[in-house]
Amino acid sequence: MIQTAEDKVKEYCQCIRREIEHWKVINQNGCSDPFWPDGCNMNLTRNHIIYYQSKIREICTENRLPLPDEYYLAVSPEVNVNYMANLKQKERVTQIFYGGYVPVRKKYYYDEQQMSLF
Repeated sequence: MIQTAEDKVKEYCQCIRREIEHWKVINQNGCSDPFWPDGCNMNLTRNHIIYYQSKIREICTENRLPLPDEYYLAVSPEVNVNYMANLKQKERVTQIFYGGYVPVRKKYYYDEQQMSLF
């Protein structure tokens, strides 16, 4: 089945909402990636949001469609790559920071009311 421009925009809108929720879950609970700190995974998720917003802009511009609300949602903040949301995962924290890096515990907040000026 061939996707229309509107279908692609709807799909990317769902992806943006899913990635925002994923970022929040990692920020709240950490993740289970045994090789990378939570900050790396949160920044990757942030990059996904930026990518989907750029694809929406591209499709809407090419097809003269109005930009959906998801395009204007705030992008999650960039975090320190060594950020760990959950230091209680002792084995994971030890494995990740075995090389002498110090985990960052600063709490990050995502202001959903801030509109993006992408």
